[in-house]
Amino acid sequence: MDSEQVEKAVEALMKHCRAQKTNDLTSNDEKVSVQVVFKKVPSKPKHPIRLTMSHATGGSEPNICLITKDPQRQYKDLVKSHGITVGRVIDIGKLKKKFKELEAKRVLCNSYDCFLVDERVLPIVPRWLGKYFYTKGKSPIQVNLKKTDLSKEFSDAIRSFMVSNLGKGNNISVPCGKVSFDNDQLIDNVNSAVKSLCKNIKPGMKNVKSIYLKTETSVALPVYTALGVAPMKIS
Repeated sequence: MDSEQVEKAVEALMKHCRAQKTNDLTSNDEKVSVQVVFKKVPSKPKHPIRLTMSHATGGSEPNICLITKDPQRQYKDLVKSHGITVGRVIDIGKLKKKFKELEAKRVLCNSYDCFLVDERVLPIVPRWLGKYFYTKGKSPIQVNLKKTDLSKEFSDAIRSFMVSNLGKGNNISVPCGKVSFDNDQLIDNVNSAVKSLCKNIKPGMKNVKSIYLKTETSVALPVYTALGVAPMKIS
């Protein structure tokens, strides 16, 4: 993938967004996503894969909600002992009881920038969160709470995105930042997201047909087109 083309796509997209928004960009801070189209549908992995990027997609200090095994007090104390700040800790029991209704799930989803989940309960969390979290690009991100260096585990996790639909179609979309991000941050995240994705598919970049960049409301700008496909360039 041509790094110069990535820069052009980011610059063009941000120029368009800033022309549309004359007020504070953070007042309508749309997600920026990289869309990858495959030549062939990749093999479906046994478990969701974690793509780690250069910068946290929820900002440098995202408000985190941590979902754990019962009891939550044990894990509140654990993260505190490692000097990790989280906005809320919810154990799986509380999640089932307090967030049954769709409106409660919406409020929870909109209250935090990212959701980290103890990998031991990750397989059962999606059924209790529902589709709303996934449509908002807030798929729960797995963390290993048994790691010795828990601070690094959290630092890596908040820079990550969980892909749960790989192998279900010929394309995927990965949030890589927001309109308020610096261009360099978005460029770094696009490059690192694609690199991380290609490590998890066979035969890597050779199976990528095209790559696009877009916000929630913009057109898709081309970043990469494989050889043999009519090239698209950004002027």
